[in-house]
Amino acid sequence: MDRAAATARLARWLGPWAGAERAPGAVTRSTHRLREGRTPGQHATSPPGDGPSVLDVHVYERERGARLGEWVVVPGLHFLGPDDPRLDRFCRILAHAGFRVTAPALPAFLDLLVDRSLPDDLEQAVRWATARSRPGERPSLFSISFGSWPALEVAARLGAGVDGVVTFGGYAEFRSVVRFCCDGVMRAPSGDLRLARDPLNCPALFLNLQRWLDAPTPEVEQAAHGWRRMIYRTWGRMELKAPGRLEPFVREEEHALPPPARALFRLGCGLGPETTAAVEAALERAGAALSVFDPGPALARLACPVVICHGRDDDVIPWGEAPKLRQALSARGRARVLLTGMYGHTGSALPTPGALAREAWTLLAMARALASAGQLERVVGPARA
Repeated sequence: MDRAAATARLARWLGPWAGAERAPGAVTRSTHRLREGRTPGQHATSPPGDGPSVLDVHVYERERGARLGEWVVVPGLHFLGPDDPRLDRFCRILAHAGFRVTAPALPAFLDLLVDRSLPDDLEQAVRWATARSRPGERPSLFSISFGSWPALEVAARLGAGVDGVVTFGGYAEFRSVVRFCCDGVMRAPSGDLRLARDPLNCPALFLNLQRWLDAPTPEVEQAAHGWRRMIYRTWGRMELKAPGRLEPFVREEEHALPPPARALFRLGCGLGPETTAAVEAALERAGAALSVFDPGPALARLACPVVICHGRDDDVIPWGEAPKLRQALSARGRARVLLTGMYGHTGSALPTPGALAREAWTLLAMARALASAGQLERVVGPARA
């Protein structure tokens, strides 16, 4: 009965009818420091890579009622990490349904970087959460966007120490997603498909390719400062996705940079036809260096159940990555794919009346998966032969 009640609470709060600004009450949040070091993110005390960074986790618990299980929520690439109001709300909803939720502030993601350090930092957070759990209780991992790679890697490392993984908006091929962020082309086995892409993401793309850009190092470093300021000013402002709305911000930040860095800065903001060519050239120079961010090796070792959720309107990581993830799982892997038109990358939206029944079923399936922390095998089919 408790799991059924949790499912109902999750469906109540996760649907678009709940209102994105509202969150359930009677939930506490505490912050715990796992490691000292430099302050990462928007208020960084030194550049990325300059020694170890602070590693904090936020823990959410409801004030009353029995605990049903443990979620570790892995954020995506965002300078606010679990302090992003959307992620904070999601963690409160999970806690309200009866789960303890641990959300690590992963330093690399706070620095807007996909980095080799991510699985190690996440593993430290998962082990910390496990040490505080009840005997025999195993955490389930929920990852968002680019958090799918470290979540799947840590689940493969810890084996039976993790109950399972739910990915939302995850990816199977890092290079494919990099290209989509630039040109909006979803690359799938069935053929390429052009979709809407988020124009606000181009500066983050160039931050992660900066070491392979064909430009003098001082200019790249100066442009990178401008790209970070663009991200801090524009992310989360949906109205700026409309054509022409970003240009005033680009001009303002451009004039704050030394003249030699301005052309590169504009290129990294996605203005001009040369952007795609610059990305392709950087990918060519990077060679195999980016393959470390592919979850394929983890998927080949993974034996725990996986629920792969993706929004068909995701304009950051296209939904075609979901079936790729399913296909890449090892023969031992048990997986279920849930595609929905009710969620994009940055929020929820009411479906059309004709799609309402189908989307309501998908939402219920997602709610059941979230209500099954510690028991994810119940919502995922048997392993393939």
